[in-house]
Amino acid sequence: MSEQEPLQTGDAAQQTEDAAQRIEAADRQTEVANQRTEAASGDVDSGRRTFMQALTIGAAGLGVAAMSGNAAAAEEGPSEPFEVGGDALNLGGTLVVGDGGYDTITQAWDAASSGDTIYVHCSYDAEAAGEPFPVVLDYEEKEVMLTGGHPSGSVIDASHSNENVIEVLGRGMNDYRNNPVVQNLKIVGGDVGLRVRAAPFASFENLVIYRTGSHGVSIEGYTDPDSGRNKGTFGVYFHNCQTWVCGGDGFRTEGDALPHGTTFTNCKASSNGGIGFRLRGYTNKLIGGAAQLNHSYGIEARVGKANLIQNCYIEGNSRAKSYPVELYASGADGLTISNCYFNGINPRSTSHNHDHVLRAINVHESSKLSIRDCTVRNYDEGFIATFSCRDPDFHAASHYVLDATHGLFATDPTGHGNIRPRSDGMILPSDLSDAEPLHDYDMGYHVGGGKEGLAYHYDGEWHLMETETL
Repeated sequence: MSEQEPLQTGDAAQQTEDAAQRIEAADRQTEVANQRTEAASGDVDSGRRTFMQALTIGAAGLGVAAMSGNAAAAEEGPSEPFEVGGDALNLGGTLVVGDGGYDTITQAWDAASSGDTIYVHCSYDAEAAGEPFPVVLDYEEKEVMLTGGHPSGSVIDASHSNENVIEVLGRGMNDYRNNPVVQNLKIVGGDVGLRVRAAPFASFENLVIYRTGSHGVSIEGYTDPDSGRNKGTFGVYFHNCQTWVCGGDGFRTEGDALPHGTTFTNCKASSNGGIGFRLRGYTNKLIGGAAQLNHSYGIEARVGKANLIQNCYIEGNSRAKSYPVELYASGADGLTISNCYFNGINPRSTSHNHDHVLRAINVHESSKLSIRDCTVRNYDEGFIATFSCRDPDFHAASHYVLDATHGLFATDPTGHGNIRPRSDGMILPSDLSDAEPLHDYDMGYHVGGGKEGLAYHYDGEWHLMETETL
């Protein structure tokens, strides 16, 4: 063992020398790497300064962060994620309207390409910029989204104009895949705040439309000048949109626009000069939101089928009507009203002299009406009145009537030309001896001819199940 020790000592010395050389080489590599890093950092800092300078010049108050993990990009300088041309600012396909950007929305629209976004900055002033109203978004030309940051800050103020403010013109039935989008804006003044034509499946979100001379939103018919075809506007979606103190209707749909399948979620129509929500067409939905203090009906549904009004707050409408009613429907087959809160108070001055709204719901000449699970208060005549309706179902026990003095029905539901009025599917007490059933196995409660009791229809006639009173 002692003869091997010198060999081990020599080997250790050699290993120590080799390790020192490796450390020295590593130090040199680290120094070179640090130099490269410093150089690259200088380039990035320079690029960042260039970026921020251009951004400051282009759009006051709008920040955009750009990062590059590519070494070659660092050496050459970062590629510009935007274009600055004159007074116009284009940030990666977002065309800014306001200080440092485009003067008007119309200019931005003309400069935009399909897929771009027009952003209305809080500094935009339509009157000072000389915005030519109406602003027409023609989706036959291109698909561009119009948006603001927040409705309180991104305002299109047309108070100085008598023209419509925003007009959306779509492609009708020519193209269902490319749909107009407008969102996050406040529209003030003008005639019609938002006019929509030939725009199926368009989407409108987070809009406040205030003090227009006419309707807040108007969905209208459109005839193609080339083909002569009527292009409809159906399947449109409104979410969290509000019309407030507009001169006409809050939300208006025209029958010739074929506005089937229009959906309103959490939308509000307040203090408008006309109707809050004017519904036409089939299978439209009004879910959540409110209709209150409008001068005409809060909701009007005519000449449509299978419409749904659900989870809505409905209060104090028909302020300018001599006979105030909250919700009016006619020719509205399959209309369903459910889980709504109706309050007939008059919290502000009205043109009529009634203490409260007289009725919550008036329905004429409609088949298969269904009203259920509503909460009701403060109506001078009652909750529901129906006239010449076929098979209306009132689901009487499902409603919560908060008044001790006013009942569920404003008029006799078995009179006024109603046919087979029902509650939970069963025909209300009436003379069924000559009544046609809705279908075989129909049920009702017979009163007449000295007989009374539950009746069941089968084998072509009513079968009476006599009962004793309790």
